[in-house]
Amino acid sequence: MTKSDIGGQSLGGRKAHCSDAQGQVKRRFLTLLGLLLLPALGWAEALDQAHQNHLTDMATYYRNALRGEEVVELNAAGEPFLGLWLEQRTGTPQGGILLLHDQGHNPDWPFRLQQARSYLPDVGWSTLSIALPRTPDDRTDADFDSLTMARVNAGIDRLIQEGQLNLVLLGYGEGAYWAARYLAVAGPAPENFGYALMMVDATPNRADLPGLIGQLQVPVLDLVFDDGNWAKRNARERKAEAARNQLENYLLIEDAPDGTFLGEPNPSRTTRRLWGWLRSNAAGQEVDVKP
Repeated sequence: MTKSDIGGQSLGGRKAHCSDAQGQVKRRFLTLLGLLLLPALGWAEALDQAHQNHLTDMATYYRNALRGEEVVELNAAGEPFLGLWLEQRTGTPQGGILLLHDQGHNPDWPFRLQQARSYLPDVGWSTLSIALPRTPDDRTDADFDSLTMARVNAGIDRLIQEGQLNLVLLGYGEGAYWAARYLAVAGPAPENFGYALMMVDATPNRADLPGLIGQLQVPVLDLVFDDGNWAKRNARERKAEAARNQLENYLLIEDAPDGTFLGEPNPSRTTRRLWGWLRSNAAGQEVDVKP
């Protein structure tokens, strides 16, 4: 056998090995492609199941943490979702606060709102915290918007069922946008009701948010910690829109980040700001109201 014969056999072996490897890669690619091309209904069912599992896990967690009385299950457009409820702990009830969290956050996160949720009942405010729906995935934008508004409405209805007529929407990030949008659509408060809006680091990604602020006739706190240029510019656009519409009860506060994390004093600077504004601009009182 010559060297060229050996070389030829060696080269042929390499080709065979290379061909096998390419075949494996091709098969894996086709498998992945098949997964990506699964019918949309299959994905929707899997996502719905994952969402339901998450809902169940969250409820189980809070019940096991000896806070079972906080867990409430609400329903919007036929879809159940989790809420966390705390009744005020004073003899001078002030009203109810609906907390709307940022996209992708659960009803007890971030800590900045977690602390406000748990502290404000000590000063007369009952709180109900809910999460926004998950990202649109298999829904159209219109369906997602409708479901989000339905969740906010379900939260408001629950507060009313608990006897709360002085209502404040406290939104964080995307939650601030939806709180403002809900109040703009709802219009003036009915007789015997009071509305107010508190926004914390409202998302700058919604071009129509300043216009929504301009439509409101309720007290508004616009609290901004984000020191990015885009966030600041959007906040000043909201302030300008409020000024153009002569909204005397609008207040923008651009504050330095306060680092509200686990282990921080309770109440933190953020929570004290929220409480102070509520006390001056949205305080309620207990009254007798006919059914």
